[in-house]
Amino acid sequence: MQLAESLGALVLLLLPLVSGIPVPGEHVDPDVIIKLSIALEPRDSQLLEDTLYAVSDPASPRYGQHLTREEARALVEPRPESTEAVRRWLAGSDLEHLVPPEDGQFIRISMPAKRAELLFGRDFKLHTRPDGKVARSMDNLVPIDVRQHIASIYSTLDFGTTTVQGSTLYPKFPFSKSARSLDSSNRSVCQDDPESVDLQDCNNTMTPACLRNLYNMDDPPVAAHKNSLFGVAGFLGQTAQYRELEMFVDTYASYARGANFSVEPINNGSNPQGEYPSGEANLNIQYAISMAHNVPVRFYTNGGEYRDYIPDLDINDPTIASVEPWLEFASYLVDLPDKDLPQVVSISYGINEHVLPKDYAIQTCNLFGQLGTRGVTVVTAAGNTGPGVSCMSNDGLNTTKFLPMFPSSCPYVTSVGGTEGNSPEFATNFSSGGFSEYFRRPRWQDEAVGGFLAEHGQRWKQYYDARGRGYPDLAAQAHNYPIYNHGVVEDADGTSAAAPLFASMIALINNERFNLKKPALGFLNPFIYKHGKAAFTDITQGRSVGCQGVSYWGLPSPIIPDAGWHAVAGWDPITGWGTPLFDRLRTLALCVKKHTYSARPGHVTENE
Repeated sequence: MQLAESLGALVLLLLPLVSGIPVPGEHVDPDVIIKLSIALEPRDSQLLEDTLYAVSDPASPRYGQHLTREEARALVEPRPESTEAVRRWLAGSDLEHLVPPEDGQFIRISMPAKRAELLFGRDFKLHTRPDGKVARSMDNLVPIDVRQHIASIYSTLDFGTTTVQGSTLYPKFPFSKSARSLDSSNRSVCQDDPESVDLQDCNNTMTPACLRNLYNMDDPPVAAHKNSLFGVAGFLGQTAQYRELEMFVDTYASYARGANFSVEPINNGSNPQGEYPSGEANLNIQYAISMAHNVPVRFYTNGGEYRDYIPDLDINDPTIASVEPWLEFASYLVDLPDKDLPQVVSISYGINEHVLPKDYAIQTCNLFGQLGTRGVTVVTAAGNTGPGVSCMSNDGLNTTKFLPMFPSSCPYVTSVGGTEGNSPEFATNFSSGGFSEYFRRPRWQDEAVGGFLAEHGQRWKQYYDARGRGYPDLAAQAHNYPIYNHGVVEDADGTSAAAPLFASMIALINNERFNLKKPALGFLNPFIYKHGKAAFTDITQGRSVGCQGVSYWGLPSPIIPDAGWHAVAGWDPITGWGTPLFDRLRTLALCVKKHTYSARPGHVTENE
């Protein structure tokens, strides 16, 4: 499935949406609707990043001057000749009348599969390669004179129905599923008053009260501002249950009784109530609601599954296992009007970076960058794979290496690793971290990451790319979170718990900034690496573990003896800058340099 090699700059990606996906060798029904999305090469490939850093760096005179949707779109505007070349290609198959008139980076068009087959000159079917991997038989699909204008193409198959299915993907963010009744032995950790919490009890059960105590979140929340919105992403059939939230709040966060969340479906997503897969979604929603009390929370439930990935030893059968449809999710958020855009989005999902075609990952990351220019903070869980699980390349060379995780490897998101314990906190042994192979280290990381590499980078140098973006950026508690799921209390482990916790802090701070007529914090990393690091507790104990000889799929894989990253003084690739102290972070964020902002929805409308 190495389409990037056969098509140069072009990557053709098919994202099946629902059940009924064709099996290898099976033709797609000619009447099935193909939704084609063509991303054009931008006029200026550097403009997006330069603008993002300008509005996100506190040292910049443009700091906080976030863009509107239209202004952000203009950053990636293609050249007119690129748009014309693609439209001319579509016109040759009598499809131009289906293309919306507005210009922009994306050309989106829907057509029956039989029309798409005429356009591409091939049947839509699956075939099995000699190496056993499954791929779409759609190579050599775009004329050479058109390819140079296209960054990526991806399509979805719309089968007209949507079913909610549990993820068959390997458990990236696994639960420690020790279901238990809420009896008297648990009462000492079920109080919701942080001042009455015994931190020793918190080592066994990390409740919202424990987290509020540990991270100095004791102050009562400020009233919700009309522009505040906290988004939580859901994928792969995970459903957030209202009844479970009610029980959780009654037990662990009585101050939030009556709080609820709204649901916004993406790509035919749904959120049915009842006996559906819900552990991950319940974890995310229950802690978003309890930790960001008073800030409205919205659950973005994403339909669809991405199966045209590049298999590796951890996820190696697209007919069984699927990946989150990242591009559709990010594209949807980018298309939202300014007034409907959340200021913080928490994502507790991820995948080995090399499983995604590079152009697909870059396109998704750039969309997250566009969100940053509009004042959105994208927070991602680093992962639960240490330096990697299977630790082998999927390019046919079978190279032994560490495996970075996406989307945390994207430089335009804020990645959260995992800790446990208190007095002191220490890194969890499963917390993912490392260095991207797709994205170069951004300049705001040079000092911190360069310092780490100079002192600690030699030991594993043959297993990672020292030029890559380092992650995570910070860490938070990721062990023994109680959640309600299917009517019982379960203990949850993983950085998928740490991400919504930190995102909740940013949602609370943004809410205060809005009440002070300040803009949202937006893309955080330049702020964190320059100033915000003073608000973090440096974690210097603990290490990650990985590359132990068995993949998530249960297959034999390379062993790297003692593989893992150690938590050290300063930034490190397991806990980043450490864990946040909310009171300090809040003070720094509210006092950051002031500027004048233009009158736009959700932005400051007068001089500060």
